Amino acid sequence: MRDKNALTKRQEEVLNFVEDHLSKRGVAPTLQEICDDFGFKSPNAASQHLRLIAKKGYLVRLRNSPRSIQLPVRRAGRPGRTDMHSVPVLGRIAAGHPIFALENVEDTLELPKQLFRGRKLFALKVQGDSMTGAGIFDGDLAILAAQPDFQDGEIAAVVVDEEATLKRLYRTSKGLRLKAENPAFPDRVISAEAERSYRLAGILVGTIRRF
Repeated sequence: MRDKNALTKRQEEVLNFVEDHLSKRGVAPTLQEICDDFGFKSPNAASQHLRLIAKKGYLVRLRNSPRSIQLPVRRAGRPGRTDMHSVPVLGRIAAGHPIFALENVEDTLELPKQLFRGRKLFALKVQGDSMTGAGIFDGDLAILAAQPDFQDGEIAAVVVDEEATLKRLYRTSKGLRLKAENPAFPDRVISAEAERSYRLAGILVGTIRRF
């Protein structure tokens, strides 16, 4: 029986074109560029191919891109490449009230190094809407670089008492301020006396959205 998630020959060709374009130029092709290469009569035809490829799990959309970029995701059975990061998806992180951090590996993504820079990258699923002002929405994947420190104003994943949350961070005289990007959510301050009760999981380097 044919795997329902297997790509057709044309879908495989389109996916390879997207990957090659991204590798050579640092950005994925526009719908018109796909049409020009494959002789499609309208961008709708290219969009339909991308939608079906994405539905089968081989593409995700990189949000807020002027080129409506389609980001390749490597899956089992497809060879890896040296210009890609292997990024584990570790679970959930709250963009809202903190939730328990699930750190088991749920999936692995292969993401291009041109777009996601840094070392020791990992991904967490965003839950909640406290960061919508920064373009981060419920269901997005936050791509983070594991590191021990941050600069004021950076968005980071913070684990407080084994609960994780995604916020913009500032050092203040009263302690660490976790700022939401949604006026419905108040800031949270971790007092200087309690600072040892939190740990920095990683700094945000990008977000992607499955569709």
